[in-house]
Amino acid sequence: MARKRISQKPRRTVLVVTATEAEALYFSQMRKDCRYANMTVVWEPDYKDLAHLITLAGQMRNKEKYSSVWLVFGFADLNVSVQDVKKAMPLAEKKKVRLAWNNPSLPLWYLLHLQTPKGFVNDPALIESALSKQFPGFRSDASYLLNEGLDLHLKLYSAKSKAAVNASSYNALATSQVGLAPTNMVALLNDITDICGLADLTHNQKRLGLNKDKG
Repeated sequence: MARKRISQKPRRTVLVVTATEAEALYFSQMRKDCRYANMTVVWEPDYKDLAHLITLAGQMRNKEKYSSVWLVFGFADLNVSVQDVKKAMPLAEKKKVRLAWNNPSLPLWYLLHLQTPKGFVNDPALIESALSKQFPGFRSDASYLLNEGLDLHLKLYSAKSKAAVNASSYNALATSQVGLAPTNMVALLNDITDICGLADLTHNQKRLGLNKDKG
């Protein structure tokens, strides 16, 4: 008897390349918490500028044949302007690298889980100060995520939908003033969900005491 041939589509994969260690740690938390086995996170510290980062991410895409590649960066971390990012967009499109930014930096995305700023905030210190009221000892650098903030992603996860709504409101408020949406993290997260599927946080919720079912 001839064997039946089972036809399966290749598993889709997503690569998240980050400009800072803190961004890599946050997305690594996401990968672990949500059990996204087909998501890879790479911190790329050896870059010259935004264009070089895009090129490096494109090279990773070609080498490993990822289905989707995103470059995550903060304006303040790379010392880039809105004009710089707009100028880099054609190169990103050519290299098939999608850009996920926060202006000024990733802690803006954390803050949007809690509130919508009433005006554009370009000072990272102001955002850090606001977050420290909710998360004692908060720091925007990698040291926080390696210590007190080991569970930051999980603590923010329940407000994920709120963050998306707040991001939309904040973008509508600030885009005309700044010239580019301050964040487009929602597009990245939607793509991750599309490729990796729904998150399974049961194990981690139990560990934090967020799930009362201990069975």
